[in-house]
Amino acid sequence: MPAAQNAGAEVLVVEDDTAIRRLLAVTFKHEGLHVTTAKDGVEAVEALKAHRYRVLLLDLMMPRMTGWEVIDWLKEAREQKPQSVIVVSATNRDVIRQLEPEVVNAIVFKPFDVNELTGYVKACCGPVDDDRRSKRMVGAG
Repeated sequence: MPAAQNAGAEVLVVEDDTAIRRLLAVTFKHEGLHVTTAKDGVEAVEALKAHRYRVLLLDLMMPRMTGWEVIDWLKEAREQKPQSVIVVSATNRDVIRQLEPEVVNAIVFKPFDVNELTGYVKACCGPVDDDRRSKRMVGAG
């Protein structure tokens, strides 16, 4: 997908690991995406209340407010739900499978390939695509 189609697309990266958060922010910005970051669920909810994002990239295991709690909040605050919610986690596959597809569109397992993840996020910034939405698990794991 040409970068011009994604230029300025809004992505919220929620990750408590500073190195991963910075890597994703720099990589996505390099691809022409507009990136906001949050280090926990509390910051994520504040950002989601203040702005409409195309993609939410969400870690599950975080301090103060977990990704699970953000997902529960999104169930109630549907108007704040981004077009695509992608969970990125090292959590057990059986636990991850409990995520509801009505809220979570895809799951990326850590460790992930940053290029593959970037391509997937860029695809999620475009128009809603049923093929993309049906691809529930992305990357290694």
